[in-house]
Amino acid sequence: MPQLNHIETILDGARRQALVSVIRSRPELTLDKLQDCFRGPHGPTLRSITVGELLQATGELALPKDGGPPIDPVALEEAKRLKGEAFDRRVLEAILGAHGEVSASYLRARVGGPRWKLQASLRRLVDDGHISRRGVTSSTRYESTDALDS
Repeated sequence: MPQLNHIETILDGARRQALVSVIRSRPELTLDKLQDCFRGPHGPTLRSITVGELLQATGELALPKDGGPPIDPVALEEAKRLKGEAFDRRVLEAILGAHGEVSASYLRARVGGPRWKLQASLRRLVDDGHISRRGVTSSTRYESTDALDS
C-alpha cells in the first residue's frame, strides 16, 4: 500500500503545520501553558516543534510540485550535521519513502545538505547495492534495490 503511506506522510506534515499555526496564532500562550498540551493526543508532535519552525512558519501547507511528501524543515536542518553512514541512511529512507524512482533534485529537497554530499552518498549507496542508478545528468533516477530493515 505505497499510496496509503504517502497519504499518511502528507497528513502528518499537515498536522504538524496546523499545530505550528495554532501556536503562532496565540502569542499570549506561555511555554508553561503549552507544556500542559504535551500530555494530549498531539503531545509527541508538539514536543518536536522547534522555535525555528515557529519563527519561519508561513501558515500554509506547501505540497511540493513533484508529488512527493511535504518537505520537513527540521529534517533538512538535521541533515546538515549528519555524516557518512548516518547521512546515507537519511538518503536511503527518502528513496524508500518515495516508493519508486526519484531524481537527485527530489532527494536534495527532502534530505538537504550540499550537492556534493548527496552525490557522494548516492555513489556509496549504489556501490553497496542498496540503490540502483539509471540515466545520466538531469535524467538520472535512483531507486531502492531492497527494503532494508531500520
